[in-house]
Amino acid sequence: MSIALVVHLDIEPEHLNEFVDIVTRHGDYSLNNEEGCLSFTVIQNEEEANKLILVESYTDDAVLESHWSSEHMQAYRDKTNGMIRSRERYKGKIRLPA
Repeated sequence: MSIALVVHLDIEPEHLNEFVDIVTRHGDYSLNNEEGCLSFTVIQNEEEANKLILVESYTDDAVLESHWSSEHMQAYRDKTNGMIRSRERYKGKIRLPA
């Protein structure tokens, strides 16, 4: 069963443009280079631009764990260190209607 990860982020306003560029490139890389990454969407709140939501999906837990421990994920963490005010993660199985 596929796994979804939803991440709510509050970004430091002075780092917003740089962060959006980094996370967008990170998502593109994940989609194009990680077998089992099904989607990676970055949503920017229209009313509060520094609030972002990442919606990611993977074929299974093993693929998500591989994503979390990848070199490019560590590079993302290093590049965005100090840019994120707060983060909330929600992980769950994707259940589609029959």
